[in-house]
Amino acid sequence: MMRLKRIIPLILLVSSISVKASEQPPLCIIGDTQTALQIRCTCYTDNGKTASGLTVREGVIAGRKEWLGRTCALYSIAENGGVGEFIGYYEFKDTGNGIDTDGDGKGDSIINGDSIDVWQPTIEDAKDFIKTYGDYVYLQFTEGEG
Repeated sequence: MMRLKRIIPLILLVSSISVKASEQPPLCIIGDTQTALQIRCTCYTDNGKTASGLTVREGVIAGRKEWLGRTCALYSIAENGGVGEFIGYYEFKDTGNGIDTDGDGKGDSIINGDSIDVWQPTIEDAKDFIKTYGDYVYLQFTEGEG
């Protein structure tokens, strides 16, 4: 009987996760904690090659060198500061320097993992992205490649 009491809460947890999954991709669940990193988000419009050798395209994102090859889901920041709407899946195929955070005149926020840079085809698209989602997003690493 004791074993059955442990299984029922697990079944309820799994069923509640599958219901939420139909609304938007679920956040990574570790125990009772949903993990997502709030991070500064900028956009770039370079039309060259990425650090991984790929030509830039929709869904490419720049981040720390150690993140190359990883995939993530981005979410907006809700009005209450929590995780908002699902923006999309992105692949870390590029790196960069980012914003100067230490005052030395050289960008370092991407190198330090304090920001990401989402590729956009035009300056107007970049402005629209930031206007829509703001300067910060939630990032959640996922498994797989897009």
